[in-house]
Amino acid sequence: MMAGLSMAVSITSCDHPVSMETTVHPDGALDKTITIFADSVAIETNFLGVSSRTGWQTELFKGDSTNDDRDKLYIRFQKHFNSSEEANQELAAQSDTLFHVTSHFERKFRWFYTYWYYSDTYQAINRMTLPIGDYFSPEDFAFINRLPPEGKPISKADSLYLNQLHEKIFDVYGSRALFDNLYEKLVAQLKEQNHRRWIDSLASYKEELYGRFIDEGDKGDSIIFSKLVYTPGFPLTKGELSELEEETDRLVSFFSTAANGKYFHQINMPGTVVNSNADSLMQSSLFWRPNTTRFLLKDYTMFAESRKLNGWTVIISGILVAVAVGINFYRKTR
Repeated sequence: MMAGLSMAVSITSCDHPVSMETTVHPDGALDKTITIFADSVAIETNFLGVSSRTGWQTELFKGDSTNDDRDKLYIRFQKHFNSSEEANQELAAQSDTLFHVTSHFERKFRWFYTYWYYSDTYQAINRMTLPIGDYFSPEDFAFINRLPPEGKPISKADSLYLNQLHEKIFDVYGSRALFDNLYEKLVAQLKEQNHRRWIDSLASYKEELYGRFIDEGDKGDSIIFSKLVYTPGFPLTKGELSELEEETDRLVSFFSTAANGKYFHQINMPGTVVNSNADSLMQSSLFWRPNTTRFLLKDYTMFAESRKLNGWTVIISGILVAVAVGINFYRKTR
């Protein structure tokens, strides 16, 4: 088990592309397309939770022959949803080891125009319970909010700040959050089996355990809690302790996979776009390339607003104006 998220992220072999596209229909129905690297298990098991078993159409294809990834295999998932609420039941399902995308749709009638608002929100991939407010300042979050799209250059000062922020996220916050996650699971297990005397003993020993967790993590051996089985009289078995650490391992595995993604997001809107926070725009299609740091600790929302002229309201308004003018003229001639 990793002592810090930094090590977990570093062992991932390479950055992997994650492409998500949503086509928004005027009635609120959504067509979603997700593309990721294909491997032996990605078709049925992946960190996004999409698969053919849940109704997604799947297609395998090779990368563009003009790019370096021409020999790499990708898988494309496609599915139609009748509403954003229906999409959220699947893509925003509560699971600590799946990537969550929450969709929101609104349609507003304003006589001459119909307006559509749509957003996709990447929920924070940090699933630890340790409060982030104790470790990160408002300045940190202000810096995160102004990070440019992935691939855009940043100043040397911002690059230095980003490196320091990553150290704080992965090495400081991450290590403590992982330890506390394991500790809380252990205490819950002891409480369930009514071993309260051992809970009190662990509480007095907690910070020493954390120090060993950090030290042995640097040596590549951080299975601290499993070693408690060698403490005379300790009530949990080695299997029970290993199972607790495996639960946290799955959380770390999800974090490392999600944090190493290179994300491309596209939203296709009905009508003419009038407002958005997109990185770029082409007609009614909007594009984002968010830096992963944008949603490591907090949610990141990509939104667009569009409108379309209601032709029938223009006609009715013209008729009403003509009738009003006619009545006024008739009264004057009388």
